[in-house]
This record gives sequence, C-alpha cells and structure tokens, in this order.
Amino acid sequence: MNKKQRTINLIAFLAIFGIIIFWLLQGAEIFTKTKVLIDQTSELDKMLGVKNEVWVDKFILGLDYSVVAIVIILILTYILNNLIKNKRKESQ
Repeated sequence: MNKKQRTINLIAFLAIFGIIIFWLLQGAEIFTKTKVLIDQTSELDKMLGVKNEVWVDKFILGLDYSVVAIVIILILTYILNNLIKNKRKESQ
C-alpha cells in the first residue's frame, strides 16, 4: 500500500467516523426526520385540558441516510484504491 492509498483510507475512515459521531449526537434515530413536534402547552392550557403542539422544521439525521453515505464512501474508496494500484502496476 503506497502513501496515496493510505491517505485515501485515512480520509475515508475520518469521514465515516464523523458521520457516525454526528448521527449519535443527533439522537441515534433510525429514520431521518425533517420536522419535530414540540409541545408548547402552558400551565393554563394544561389546567383547561388544551394541548398546544407545533411542528417545527428541524433536520435530524437518521440511520437510513447515514448508511447510504457510508456505503458511498466505501465504494469510492475501493474504486480509488484500485485505480491507484493499477496505475502503479502500469508504470513499473
């Protein structure tokens, strides 16, 4: 394995590690969410039995998009490593 392949593998590892950490920090959701239901019920509303819930736009990364991104990174890494390996064989 030459220096370029090690660099590509290191970048891929850091990208995958970053995606996993970001997914965990977002709450480790299985499915991606684009809206979140927030309860804005006040004490008076609770006494009257009224619920005040509002949908707020917020992106929460899910495992579905995370796995797709990781698979794409792995495929690109494999292709780039094979291209670099083939170029090295051709030049010798």
